[in-house]
Amino acid sequence: MKKPTGQSIKKLLIISYYWPPLGGPGSLRPLKFAKYLPAFGIKPFVITRKDVAYHSYDREIQEDVKGMEVLRTGSMDPARLLYILGMRKYNVSRWHGSIKCTINFPDNKTPWVPFAYSAARKTNFDYVFVTAPPFSAFITGYYIARSSGKPLIVDFRDAWLEFPFMPYRGRLQKEFVRNWERKIVEVARLIVVVDDNIKNSLLRRYPQIKEKIWVIPNGFDPDDFRQTEEPDRFTISYLGTVRAERDPECILKAIAQFMSQNRLDKDKIRFRFIGHIEEYFRKKIKKYSFVECTGHLSYKKAISTFCNSHVAVLVTTGSEYFFPSRQNEYLASGLPVIICGRSKGLHMMADAIGKGYPGWVFDFEDIGGMSRRIGDLYDGYSKGIVIKGKTPYQEYTRKNLTRMLAEKIKRI
Repeated sequence: MKKPTGQSIKKLLIISYYWPPLGGPGSLRPLKFAKYLPAFGIKPFVITRKDVAYHSYDREIQEDVKGMEVLRTGSMDPARLLYILGMRKYNVSRWHGSIKCTINFPDNKTPWVPFAYSAARKTNFDYVFVTAPPFSAFITGYYIARSSGKPLIVDFRDAWLEFPFMPYRGRLQKEFVRNWERKIVEVARLIVVVDDNIKNSLLRRYPQIKEKIWVIPNGFDPDDFRQTEEPDRFTISYLGTVRAERDPECILKAIAQFMSQNRLDKDKIRFRFIGHIEEYFRKKIKKYSFVECTGHLSYKKAISTFCNSHVAVLVTTGSEYFFPSRQNEYLASGLPVIICGRSKGLHMMADAIGKGYPGWVFDFEDIGGMSRRIGDLYDGYSKGIVIKGKTPYQEYTRKNLTRMLAEKIKRI
């Protein structure tokens, strides 16, 4: 690829609360954009926060953007204050939810806004790109764009008004968020969303933004998806965070039922959780002897471990706004997928299955159906039959998706 000339390079200010060494999809999406944007004539500069107490870290992935300009500011949000007080690893407990709901205007990261805004005012840039959640970052971007006169680009990694992980409750919270959402999308020159469901919900409320809203999903880097070793037993893997809307107990019961009916001991089958598990669910899954928990791994290690499996599992509830961010990564693995729970948020996976990708969707509590499917897959494994699929979304690599973003930015 021809390297852009110095005169054609534009500077993009990225505002992202989540950034390495914090792990997870919230850091991964802006990092991958930042990694590939220079190839398309856009130089990223990142403003994020200083160290905070968090449940998952990934220092290895920072190598992807080694040498990039990153400014880390102070903050008075709870995660930063806990870090200052000495906490490094934050474990989510269920009772924390009520406290977070009380200060959900629009989230508990709002105290970062003045720090990020102050830092941005001292820098030079051509565009400001803000990714959320936390949605308070959008408020930062709004004021930066208004004071600088530079174009605002907003990236919805989740729905805002319909945010499923910390729903807005009561008239006051909902009106606050509705008013800010309207102001943000009206001022933004470009709106990027990860899923059609978010796009459609925004268009229903704000039909006037039709010409500036685009879907750019989360993608995959092909080089990350390689099986490096054959598992020593039949291995089923789940990749991602385990939390309330992704309760894995039904699929675990299905495996336990199959093992009991066929008198298989725990050395024959392994269910592997790759990623952070909230404390409540760690206690629930301990009773299943065939479960193995890796904890949070670096991104590349997590993908490698995931690919070293025979079957993948996705778990979701019925809300259209619960859409696993790793659907393209599941498809890129080539692993057959058992989906526990029906959701419009899984339309990409459902479309892939409709196009021939090996996968099966079950009602959330269909333990018998999932047990029988696991039995069929185990029988095939015992006979040396390996099932592999090929993603129908080959074009959704991180580099191609970043090209799409760069093209949209340059049209502003």
